Amino acid sequence: MNEKLKGYLFCLLGVFSWSFSEIIGKSLQGRVGPVSLSFLRFFLAGFFLIFLLSPQRDFKDLKMVSKKYLGILLFASIVGLGISNILYFLGIHFEFTQANVASAIYTTYPIFATLFAMIWLHERNNIPLKVIGFLIGFLGTTILVTNFQLTSILNPEFIFGNILLVVAAAMFAIHSVVGKKIFRIEQEISNIEIKYNLITAFLACVPVFIVLVFIPDEFVSLFQYDSFEWALVVFLGFISTAFGLFIFFKGLKKIEVSQGMSLALLKPIIATIFAFLLLGEYPTDALIIAIILVSIGVLLINR
Repeated sequence: MNEKLKGYLFCLLGVFSWSFSEIIGKSLQGRVGPVSLSFLRFFLAGFFLIFLLSPQRDFKDLKMVSKKYLGILLFASIVGLGISNILYFLGIHFEFTQANVASAIYTTYPIFATLFAMIWLHERNNIPLKVIGFLIGFLGTTILVTNFQLTSILNPEFIFGNILLVVAAAMFAIHSVVGKKIFRIEQEISNIEIKYNLITAFLACVPVFIVLVFIPDEFVSLFQYDSFEWALVVFLGFISTAFGLFIFFKGLKKIEVSQGMSLALLKPIIATIFAFLLLGEYPTDALIIAIILVSIGVLLINR
């Protein structure tokens, strides 16, 4: 198997892992606060990534990478993971927007990742096809999550929340581009994709925890969950977040940012299929059309 194909498969597996997030979030709604969930997912993800490094005892470059790239690591983790997650949950859980519309808007992060990669990484191959592909793919995901109600994105009642989500999507894209930049420079460092995500996961906890302190109801109940809630929280932290980020970035080392992130357009489709299999929600006409449009979009981006 060639390296590029491995890259696509790893990125696709990462997107697959991320697709559990919505179902877990929905299952924990009203049980675990959104900011608490953000903190715990990164906190647990960091420990899971330490576990991945432990068999090899490969911790020697963590200090060097942290010191050498402290500025952009802080930027990627605090802005790209921490603040973006807070803004996302503000839009979803505090009713500034509709959940289905929020999903569509947040799917724009591959578009921002491609734009940032063009500027910072000089990934400028087939730009017209990539732009067209992302627009078609975004149209497909928007049709899916809004069920053809495309104008709901511009609903004045929810415009503030929608803007928050666009900003959150742009911020999240930063994390991938910064990671790719460091991977290019530090190709000789073993397990660099694990080390990057380990560092940024723990750093992302800082802004989220600061916000959490100012939400008394959530802060007091932090860690006070039943076994079912803990099982879902641990799965979110270990599998959807830590493993998902690790395997996605392992793939991103082998292909362009735009190519890897284009597979994220499949996330709403995978999540919808999960909803059918796990929650009994039947596929709709919107899903069929979305699959066609997103497939065309991904093919154009990766030509």
